Amino acid sequence: MGEVKEPINPQTTTTSPVIRTNGGYAPTAETGVIPAVFIAPYEGDDHAEGQDASRTTAETQVAPLNQKATQTMTEHMPSILIIEDTTELAEVIQATLERMNMHTVHETHGGKAISRFDEMHPDVVLLDIGLPDMSGWKFLESVKEKHKDDMPIIIVITAYGDPANRLVAKFQGVYNYLIKPFTSDEVEQVVMSAIRSKTA
Repeated sequence: MGEVKEPINPQTTTTSPVIRTNGGYAPTAETGVIPAVFIAPYEGDDHAEGQDASRTTAETQVAPLNQKATQTMTEHMPSILIIEDTTELAEVIQATLERMNMHTVHETHGGKAISRFDEMHPDVVLLDIGLPDMSGWKFLESVKEKHKDDMPIIIVITAYGDPANRLVAKFQGVYNYLIKPFTSDEVEQVVMSAIRSKTA
């Protein structure tokens, strides 16, 4: 028998990073703490049960950027403030957005994030609801008092997508959600949709 040789041009495959909690899809409380971040999908794992069934296609799919939006992004690098107390999760989000040529800043506490918000005036804020020193809603109320006429797009990071949370978010003017666990593709889709709406 002849020797088995490797193909000259082997096909390569890639997988999108999947942000999951260790031991389940959602924490037991809205603390924002995730034990670990895994960069590979679980074999045989049913991802559907961890997702919010009420999410629509429009919330997870994004139309291509129009010419005006593309030109605006070229002239102005979008700035994103990530407020998330789990460093590993924030690093995955940052890597995803910086790969998209966006400027990112990360804060773990609401108090520091308010000061950073005042300094940078971000285009988009990714806001975890469960922060160590205050809730995400409290952060939102604080910045609205000073910047009510020039608020950025707010995207909430949460482990819960229940109707009650969505109702609060609607009154707070939240643009969209990233419900844990979520993939880097979802981060890209939701943020690009936000940028497109801002530049339309």
